[in-house]
Amino acid sequence: MVFNIKVAFFDLGGTLVKGEREWIPGAQDTLSKMWKNGIRLGLISNTKDLSRPEILDLLPRDFDMSLFEDQLVIFSSEVHIEKPDPKIFQLAINRANVKSSECLFCTEDLAHIVAAKQEGMQTVLLQKPPDSDTGKLILKLYVKYFVVSF
Repeated sequence: MVFNIKVAFFDLGGTLVKGEREWIPGAQDTLSKMWKNGIRLGLISNTKDLSRPEILDLLPRDFDMSLFEDQLVIFSSEVHIEKPDPKIFQLAINRANVKSSECLFCTEDLAHIVAAKQEGMQTVLLQKPPDSDTGKLILKLYVKYFVVSF
């Protein structure tokens, strides 16, 4: 089975970054490769009551926000909805303007995976840090399901 993924949404903490200003192994390379292969990128992240500048200040210095489409960056502190509320995934799908089945959501949180799946999104459950390697998992998925050359 090959999935036609047009948009990939990522959680931040535990999926792309760990702690303050530190990448999860493979995450940076994965984002770059997906973007270069025409996959639109977005974020869906629970950010408590942090402002956007405060959130960005916690990310690695070389975190390239330009890879993500502005309308696909969904911080709970800005939309006042937190995962696993289905409304945050519905919002993401609506902003992407594609079918829910054409959206991929990647996170280390099982409850968030279940909620995204219930909205029709494809999902990837990542191993929690410190043993997670986003790049290895996504690369395996590409080889097995997405048939996109890396």
